[in-house]
Amino acid sequence: MCLAILFLVYFFSVLFLSTFFFPMPINDAGIVRYRTIPWMTLALILVNTVVFAAWLAPDLYTPTSEETMMEPTDSYINKINTYGFSETNLRDPASVGALTTLTSMFMHADLWHLFGNMLFLWAFGRRVEDACGAWRYLLFYLVAGMVANVGSVIANPALNELPGIGASGAIAGVMGAYLLLFPGAQLVTLWGLGTILRVPIALFRKLMGQDAKLWKSTVSLPAWLLLIEFAVENTIPSLETIVQGTDTGGVNYLAHLTGFLAALTIFLFVRKDLLLRYVSGRSL
Repeated sequence: MCLAILFLVYFFSVLFLSTFFFPMPINDAGIVRYRTIPWMTLALILVNTVVFAAWLAPDLYTPTSEETMMEPTDSYINKINTYGFSETNLRDPASVGALTTLTSMFMHADLWHLFGNMLFLWAFGRRVEDACGAWRYLLFYLVAGMVANVGSVIANPALNELPGIGASGAIAGVMGAYLLLFPGAQLVTLWGLGTILRVPIALFRKLMGQDAKLWKSTVSLPAWLLLIEFAVENTIPSLETIVQGTDTGGVNYLAHLTGFLAALTIFLFVRKDLLLRYVSGRSL
């Protein structure tokens, strides 16, 4: 019981600190009427969570006999080396070969890696799924993830030693698709600094006789602002990675960027009726 309470305190403390200066999208703003239940997005979240909780987490950390700190086990490291994506694994018969472009997409390094990816998938995936239909959306998701993996190696073959894992590349593709299809949308974000800054604005509006809440726990921001910031944020270190030949801070920014660019294929997967609306200049 005490461990659970400590974990919750730790979790929400880290969440608060990580969202104080930088907004974290958690939902569509306003009323978004989905044609269907986004069950494919929910299924992807479930599969990623189950793979981590049932397969990776038990081997991820274990108490050492001499230290109180936790260390990854050999079994966990072997799983990453076998099923994570790298150019080496594409050519290694001891691995699952080219299937690592798929298996790596459902593996995560730790709880925070999983939580962040699934939160972004929830925020952006449902509306893209609605535009495509469940199965076309799944196909786009997998294509974006594979483009992210392969593209990162093509852009910099020097990054072939350390296997990469995570759904970040596929989700970056979903985010790029969201930008192309719904550039005028608003997103609900957790943003501590923004929440504080909106208080004087709301107070001024109330003094002017306008209806405004003085305090809200979330802040609505334009989707294009967050998504373009994401693209720029990944472009700069990607160029550094290509020049230096090494990952920046252990993050595969190239996979994020190539996944984001894979969003250009979204028009191959959008439902025909929405594609015609889009071409004719009408909002989706």
